[in-house]
Amino acid sequence: MEKIRLALVDDELTSRNMIKKYLEKNKEYEVAADFQSGKAALEWLRKNSVDILLCDMQMPEMDGVELMRSVHIIDEFLPIIAISGFDDFNYVRGSLINGAANYLLKHELTQKNLLYVLDQVREKYRIVPEGKEIRYQRGYCIYDKEAFQEAKIREMSERELIRFHCHNVVPLAVSPDYKFPAGVSIAEYKQDISKAVVDMLNQILGTQYEYIIYVSKKQQLFLLVSFSGETSTLFMLNTITNLANRLQRQILRMLDITVTVICGNVNRDLKQALEETEILETLLGDKLYLGGNRVTSIVVARHLEYSEEEVPKSLWSQLRFELENRMKSSMDTLAEILDGMEKNRLVYGKMMQTCKELAGLLREYGFAGEEEIGHALKCMKEYEEYEQFRIEILGMYQKYFYQTLQGAARRYSPQVEQAIAYIDRNYMDDISLEKCAEITGVSYTYLSRAFKKETGMRFVEFLNHQRVNRAKSLLMRNDTAVKKVAELSGFRNYNYFFKVFKEIEGVTPSEFLAKK
Repeated sequence: MEKIRLALVDDELTSRNMIKKYLEKNKEYEVAADFQSGKAALEWLRKNSVDILLCDMQMPEMDGVELMRSVHIIDEFLPIIAISGFDDFNYVRGSLINGAANYLLKHELTQKNLLYVLDQVREKYRIVPEGKEIRYQRGYCIYDKEAFQEAKIREMSERELIRFHCHNVVPLAVSPDYKFPAGVSIAEYKQDISKAVVDMLNQILGTQYEYIIYVSKKQQLFLLVSFSGETSTLFMLNTITNLANRLQRQILRMLDITVTVICGNVNRDLKQALEETEILETLLGDKLYLGGNRVTSIVVARHLEYSEEEVPKSLWSQLRFELENRMKSSMDTLAEILDGMEKNRLVYGKMMQTCKELAGLLREYGFAGEEEIGHALKCMKEYEEYEQFRIEILGMYQKYFYQTLQGAARRYSPQVEQAIAYIDRNYMDDISLEKCAEITGVSYTYLSRAFKKETGMRFVEFLNHQRVNRAKSLLMRNDTAVKKVAELSGFRNYNYFFKVFKEIEGVTPSEFLAKK
């Protein structure tokens, strides 16, 4: 009888001997070759073939992750089982992301566990020794939306290409809450994570349940589990809930990311289950404003209502003016636009378009370069949570404002620079030269002379210019009374505000508003 051939790589002789002893009299598996180092194994595999490779993760010269990458260049489809002695799963996490078929922990390595994992890999990869008929498999992964259809699945089931009964089907939607480490390809990163989650599902479900996994282009996973012959609805729902909770814990522990999981109902036929999958996909879209890291059920989940409301044109005008004049209040206006989108729950298309326009303004007024904007837009295409969009936009703004502008401010002496910073923060309050002198630790007369010499304006002139700029940005909103604008800009007397505004701008506040 032909056996499934294994190769074993481990720098510890006792570990290799233990595995060989467990398989010594096994009728299905045999160790065809074992090696102390990854380099020796790689050289042998260039000239020989096996059905499964078992590989220790920590070895001198070439560790397990490096060996896996090299082996898959030689044989792209060779299943590799990662063996690790690390409880923190660092090596196991790396092995899953790099295409491991399964894993074993050394402190849990028993004959029963070894055979269980080998059987799982054999089922998943349809490994059949020469001379045996191909057995149809439990568990099947689909990447093509056209194949994830009732007719296609029924056809594969009837032809016994897969073992899947089309009744008592419960769907499950899984959306990893992707983080995006710097310097990685976002698309490849998402694919690696989704592959690792598929491997986890295969490991959890094993051969006990019949299931199909569909991985969408967004790298979201949709699982169909068939409970053939089961009559208890409560048992089926509890099984799915336990599966979801276990998967959430395992993803956090092994991949260091959270996940959003939505469990479906028990559907008596495949058609209903697939229709419910479409609903689950819609509910996953609500992660945009609800955020991730949750496990819920379709029974309690409610689809959010979205808005088509546009950002007011006056708010865009205010932001343009403040960015053009490098006003720190532009931070508040930018945040107001971002907060408004979240509050109104703008539909994804309008939200994305608004973020593109905000990025365009930052580029137009020199707050971000072409390359930085291009990278930001590329990232935003992959984002699923609104907070990621907010961080991307504000991050570009803050990087410029608090680095470039602060650097430019060093042309002033420390005392004048400190006084200007105080004005920027407190122009709406009742501030004076005397107060600034007290804060900067110099005399009133010294600060007055230094301020005039370095800025070209007396203290009160500089303060009034700041306040008038703020008033102009508020007037562009066209939703606040002029007297209220004066107050919000730091002027305590409306007549004085009127006089100062006309002196600086050459027109009255009302005339300025009419022009805009």
